Amino acid sequence: MRSRSETRCAWLPGLLGGLLLTLGCPGAVPGLPFEMPVVAWGRTGQFLVRGAGSVLPDPIRDLKEVGTNQIVRLRPELLAITADRVKTAVDRRLDARGPWASRIHIQMQPTRRGGQTPPQQVAIRAEAIQGGWQYQVPVPGSMDWQALVRALVEVVLLEHANRSNRGPDIIVPPLWLSEGLTQLLFAQEGRDLVVEEATVINRNRRYPDPLAAVRIYQQGRSPLPFSELDVLSLEKLAEPSKFEEFQMSATLFTEAWVRTPAGRRFLMEFLGSLSGSLNWQTAFLKASRGTFLSLRDVEKWWAVTAAETLSTDPSQQWPRERLLESLDRLRRETVSRRQDTNSVAEPASVLLSDLVKTWEPDAQQEVLSRKLVQWQVLAFHAPMPLRPLCLEYSQVVQNYVNARFGPERNQMPRGQLEARGPILAGVAARRLVQLDRRLDAELAQVAEQRSTTREPGPAKP
Repeated sequence: MRSRSETRCAWLPGLLGGLLLTLGCPGAVPGLPFEMPVVAWGRTGQFLVRGAGSVLPDPIRDLKEVGTNQIVRLRPELLAITADRVKTAVDRRLDARGPWASRIHIQMQPTRRGGQTPPQQVAIRAEAIQGGWQYQVPVPGSMDWQALVRALVEVVLLEHANRSNRGPDIIVPPLWLSEGLTQLLFAQEGRDLVVEEATVINRNRRYPDPLAAVRIYQQGRSPLPFSELDVLSLEKLAEPSKFEEFQMSATLFTEAWVRTPAGRRFLMEFLGSLSGSLNWQTAFLKASRGTFLSLRDVEKWWAVTAAETLSTDPSQQWPRERLLESLDRLRRETVSRRQDTNSVAEPASVLLSDLVKTWEPDAQQEVLSRKLVQWQVLAFHAPMPLRPLCLEYSQVVQNYVNARFGPERNQMPRGQLEARGPILAGVAARRLVQLDRRLDAELAQVAEQRSTTREPGPAKP
């Protein structure tokens, strides 16, 4: 399978005593009975592939549909096209523009003999050269097609992140970004990215929902918090279940950015900020240009965004009973209390309506800010009849937090601030009590339904 518009390929001098032939040009010798060294480069000119050519297969005998074999045989001229396709797919999702800065060399290794399984991990090497970097990607003659795409996504992101890097060390983008983009490419383009010999491309599904697998996996689960997206140890990620959990969360997080033009611009600026930052987290905050002042702000945004994205799938709506139980827990704060100085601390529950009237302001702010995010998450999971109740809880607390702890707090005299606080707390407490009564009524209905649907037990003698 060849395309002159996508690749140029030349047979290097070999056993034919320096004879130079161009694949696909008049005068080429088809079906050579031995392998010869080949250099191929793609349409973009960024990828240079070196390897051994092979005898072209019988197009009738070896005809297959793309996707039938997990392991694909690689040829230099086709691998150059595949690399260009992956680069184009990544750049399209990032709205990346402008010429590439560093060449990427792909070296095909000799095919293993004796039926050994080809390695599925690619060790990308980066070398500092005058004015930039050069990348080496060694690949076997045959390998898992997904491992191939993953390696190409990695090296494309490496090249983007290090265009302005003049330091001695290579900058590696976070794993959540490379794995998230890889999973999105798998979901939307799949095997169309990989050019194989003697194949017919099967495009029955074009541009499906990129989060279909994520929605199925996340049913009954919560995505990983932002703080855990790139701090998991390699030992934990070696566990298949843990790595799958990471993949799903990374895909969801990355898709939240690439779905909008502003998000794509953010990711490109984020990649460019990596070389001048202490770590990727500081680069993330820098690229946000003040949208996120701290990692805590990112955590709040991520919790709400993940819930909102998953709630577009009806299967993500929780049952009424589960939602009400979550609301009941959320309107309370668990604390430890002692009857006296010598007694053991025991857990106790405090309603938020009492908390806003009795707790110190700083302690209130921490609890209420945390619960605000949780109410918003619940609203996205709520069945439609209960969604207004979740949002009203959130709105009452948000108004109270803004009024009592907002920027104008620092502009008020201390005496006026102390007098105003209890008034605001009293208003918020009365509204919370009204919402608690509505919630108690809903919980009473659930309890009544349980009692009426319970099967009667055996009659007592």
